[in-house]
Amino acid sequence: METNRRITRSGLCLMVVMLAVLTAPITTQKPALDDFSVSVPDAPITAWSGSSVSLPCELSPLFNAEPLEVRWYRSENSYSPALLYKDHKIQETPVDPRYRGRVSLTGGMERGNVSLTLEKVTLEDRGEYVCRVSSEQWFDKASVFLTVKVLGGIPVLSVAEARGGGGQVNVTCLSEGWSPQPKLIWTNKEGTEIRNEQEVLNTSDPLGLVSVSSWLLNAPSYSDWLACIVSLSEEAKREGRILPHTAVPVVSKEAFIVTLILLALSLVIICALCSVILWKRRGSMWSSSRKSRNRSDQTELGQRPAETKNLIEGAEHTMPRPTKQRAAGKEINLGVT
Repeated sequence: METNRRITRSGLCLMVVMLAVLTAPITTQKPALDDFSVSVPDAPITAWSGSSVSLPCELSPLFNAEPLEVRWYRSENSYSPALLYKDHKIQETPVDPRYRGRVSLTGGMERGNVSLTLEKVTLEDRGEYVCRVSSEQWFDKASVFLTVKVLGGIPVLSVAEARGGGGQVNVTCLSEGWSPQPKLIWTNKEGTEIRNEQEVLNTSDPLGLVSVSSWLLNAPSYSDWLACIVSLSEEAKREGRILPHTAVPVVSKEAFIVTLILLALSLVIICALCSVILWKRRGSMWSSSRKSRNRSDQTELGQRPAETKNLIEGAEHTMPRPTKQRAAGKEINLGVT
């Protein structure tokens, strides 16, 4: 009797376990299609420009999402999504042309993961993205914010003499092409931060990239350099250094006076040389012009006798010679008188 009771109890336990196993998929699958939610991170997702990034989104409770519709879109453009999964495949239309060939679902939809992978991230991709999952009876959505980082240029430092004088110089630092807004600090040779009373100036260009600039007053030194550090994080930073005395040399009063005297003497010598060169050029020009005049006068004098001779010969040829009749008549007339 005792053995039969043990067998009966074991059989009942086995039946209960088998019933629980058979009914478990049914109790989790059916309510999920009618009532589920999507879960996304609360913090923004950060990606570097040119890299790939995953925007997390998964179902709760976890179940196979392949029969569902998944739509990823920008918050301002729900009718032209970045990705549309429907009828067990990714649809070609309608989608935003900017994302064509750059998006995919790589989280594992059979496990309830509908995360979006975005490749070749650009600065234009930053912003809010909506993950919307729907069935025939239910839908839910949640938003993910994407931040795109761009490492700017190496800081450019320059030095100018301070207006107030006093042996101080004005050191300026400028770095361009950052996203998001970076942090700028000044440090000395030992790496200690220099507290600058002036505010850091940030400006944005049409693409949304930030330029940062700052300046400080410093006494020139022959051994201590200054560093301007612009950073997004401890790993993402740019640094520029400068020795202030190399850019603005400190000149004594005596050296300044000597420099002025040498400059004045140089100007006097240059002017004298120019005067000598001009005087020689004018003398050579006057001599050449005088020679040319003498040659022209001699030419005119040589031509005048020949011209006179030609005129006399021409006149002799043109004058009429007296005929015999006129001569005879002249003698007759003289005889009569």
